[in-house]
Amino acid sequence: MPELPPDRIIGSRLLEIGHSTYSEPEFVLAGIGPAQFRSHYLRLDSGLVLDLFVADVSLADIDTFPMPGETTGIDASSMIGRRINSVLCDYSMSPIVVLDDGFYLRDANDGCCGNPLHAGRVDTDYDAEQRAAFTDFWSHDDGPVA
Repeated sequence: MPELPPDRIIGSRLLEIGHSTYSEPEFVLAGIGPAQFRSHYLRLDSGLVLDLFVADVSLADIDTFPMPGETTGIDASSMIGRRINSVLCDYSMSPIVVLDDGFYLRDANDGCCGNPLHAGRVDTDYDAEQRAAFTDFWSHDDGPVA
């Protein structure tokens, strides 16, 4: 898979959110599950499609999303048209895509009950200590806090 090009991601507008279909139910750990997983796709005006998941962000080679975009927290439609300000790793090292006006998207996989894409605001969903632990996705240096 090609490396993520920050110059084609940062500053790009989010055009569409979509998802893959759910995986077959599987037990993650003995006694936990069965869990189902899916990919979360972010189509950008730069022509890239990002695949955002709990451990990484990668490029996806997909034209049509099997499932329409949905989010927990703030409605997905409120995220469309926003610019990407940064891609950070939060205090748990999960990537979050930070959009303008302090909004963000992250894979909210709980490993048990489902695999939602969460949309929220950095300043209300993360406390100051958690925000201080954010790092830049590419360099892992302390990142800007939206």
